[in-house]
Amino acid sequence: MNLVKWFRKNNKKVMAVVVIVLMVGFIGGSSISYFFQGHGGRDKAVAHYGKHKINTYDREQARQELEILQMLGAAQVLQSRDLLGLLLSEVLFSQERASAEVIQYARQLIQRNRYRVGDRELQAVYSKTAPTDIYWILLRQEAALAGIHVSNEEVGEVLGHVIPQLFGGQTYGAVMQGIVGRYGIAEGEILAMYGKVLAVLQYTETICSIQAVTDAQVRHLASFENESMNTEAVQMRASYFVDKSATPSQAELLEQFDRYKAVFPGDPNESNPYGFGYKLPDRVQLEYIAVKLADVSSTVAAPTHEEMETFYRDNRDTLFTEQVASDPNDPNAPLVDRRKDFSEVIDEIREQLTEQRIATRAEQILIEARNDADAQLVPLRAREEKPSEQDMRSAAGDYQKIAQDLGVKHGMALYSGRTGLLSGMDVQSDKHLGRLFLTGYGQTPIRLSQLLFSIEQFGERAVTLMSVPDVQMFRSIGPVRDLSGVSRPDTDPIMALVRIVAVEPTAPPAALDTSYSTKGLRVGDKEDDEGIWSVREKVADDLRILAAWDTTKTRAQEFIALATQDGWDAAVAKYNELYGEQAKDDADDPNVFEVQYLTGLRRISAEQLQVIATQAAGNPAAPEYLRRLRIERRFMDQLDALIGPEKDELTEAPLIVEFKPDQSYYCLRTLSVQRMTQPQFESIRPMLLSREEHAEAQSMAAVHLNPDNILKRMDFRFAEQITPVVDMGPRELPEDPV
Repeated sequence: MNLVKWFRKNNKKVMAVVVIVLMVGFIGGSSISYFFQGHGGRDKAVAHYGKHKINTYDREQARQELEILQMLGAAQVLQSRDLLGLLLSEVLFSQERASAEVIQYARQLIQRNRYRVGDRELQAVYSKTAPTDIYWILLRQEAALAGIHVSNEEVGEVLGHVIPQLFGGQTYGAVMQGIVGRYGIAEGEILAMYGKVLAVLQYTETICSIQAVTDAQVRHLASFENESMNTEAVQMRASYFVDKSATPSQAELLEQFDRYKAVFPGDPNESNPYGFGYKLPDRVQLEYIAVKLADVSSTVAAPTHEEMETFYRDNRDTLFTEQVASDPNDPNAPLVDRRKDFSEVIDEIREQLTEQRIATRAEQILIEARNDADAQLVPLRAREEKPSEQDMRSAAGDYQKIAQDLGVKHGMALYSGRTGLLSGMDVQSDKHLGRLFLTGYGQTPIRLSQLLFSIEQFGERAVTLMSVPDVQMFRSIGPVRDLSGVSRPDTDPIMALVRIVAVEPTAPPAALDTSYSTKGLRVGDKEDDEGIWSVREKVADDLRILAAWDTTKTRAQEFIALATQDGWDAAVAKYNELYGEQAKDDADDPNVFEVQYLTGLRRISAEQLQVIATQAAGNPAAPEYLRRLRIERRFMDQLDALIGPEKDELTEAPLIVEFKPDQSYYCLRTLSVQRMTQPQFESIRPMLLSREEHAEAQSMAAVHLNPDNILKRMDFRFAEQITPVVDMGPRELPEDPV
């Protein structure tokens, strides 16, 4: 047959073959193998939950559903509801690390509503051990098995309301038409997808609200929040009456040390009523380079008149416009905008521009110091294997030399040094360290103390931080800055670089003679106030407290007798005369003994303490703060028990109260309680019930939506290692299994 005639006769077949060959060549080998593998690979189980399997096609379907839901604004809708919705959104639609804005919003919700959720629980939401589409499969199936279903009509009403808000006024029809055209999926199927996420939300709300708050709990909470006590008292600390010259024997010291060396101080119980303890907290040692902002100010030129005018023009509508009454003589007159004249704000502008220049200059100097100090650490961190502590130590630049060289270069003093071993409380109590923050990671600055105690060497006790680079030993942190302001000379503000050079996790002291420096950051301060923590001295002080306990009781009894005879003011004056000097910790204190007028004292419930403990877990000083709070709670409970449920005041006053957890006796002059009436309780009961049920449900959401808990309760396990899903484009989706 003539070849030309054959091509003309079969040109359609030839073109079809050519198109197929070109398509295969263009797409490539991976798609060829997929084309020839048939449907066996897609049906093969990659994971199981319970008796059900998850195959590759299930994952493709789930991935596409999440993509469509994201386009329809499901994440924004969930986040706008409450903490539960926000957490669900983060499980399904977030990346591996939370955004600083989302975390800040979550923290605001938690603190404002007193949810029992902390940073550790928030961080768990982002610690996924399976791909996101797996969690979507499990959550939607969990809701389906519980019989939760949202109809397409209900979904249509929801989307009809939210789409114009999310898409700049576009109509439901326009947005839906665009998605249908892009994916080739019917509108009803898209509505069904959205119905699944609403069903998951509804199921989560239901399961987290299953624990009802009882009437007894509400009454208990109401009494704690709305009943208060008032007292007038003089505190007699045992430390006021110790014999400071007394020296306990070595045997007594060792016995006391061995008994309480593994116990934290301030944790009283039946076997340790005074709360003795010598266990050492987590501690870090720092090196630093610091600069005083007052020193930097002398190297910064004052802003010119033209620069201040430019700043005023650029910011007059935002910074220098205020709302005032249209009629100054009428407080109810409507408000109008009033723009301040340049002459009114010129001093404010000069101060603001000067502070900006000083801060920028100090930051530039410290960034230069950081680059020099960390130059050799960069290649270490780029290696696949984790560098050893010795490698990091050897590669870290010499802070002292860097500070000296840059001080000469920039014509100002740069301070360098090394602190002692500091606990979280030591850092926050330090004159300089306690005021330093890291900025640039979200709207809320991060305390330096939180950064220091987030280092991995502290294990499970490490502070949980999100959206912040990991802290490593010998790696510079900062510049960190004092946010109190350059214009406040009384605060002596600084900016600094710091790095951790030693870490000591909590442990009992190795021996009675254990001691270490607690020196803080110094910028030209006197060195005669070097802090030394000595276990031996602390044990000796506690033994002196025990020895003075009976004397303290006697002094309290004598005080009550004197106050009854001559009056409380006269008795206080006499005790300051007799015992004031020996009782003073600070020579400048005018009086040690005084009548304390304590009003509005409220008891602390166990639930409130639990909320505080959870929310404060990100504060390295929290353990000491919570121990103090527990002691305060015991004191409030003891005062309340003195009055009893049937009385409103203590009729036996004046009275001596022994309180060993605070190592004190209290001489009570008066004690009364302001009780809540039954009508008052009935009026606030519905509000308290609703609030507590909501708070309990929101707190439980952090547990329910923990990714590990999702996998556990659905009995999830991988069949083999998960492989990436190949994007084969839009396709018809099967019906959900029932």
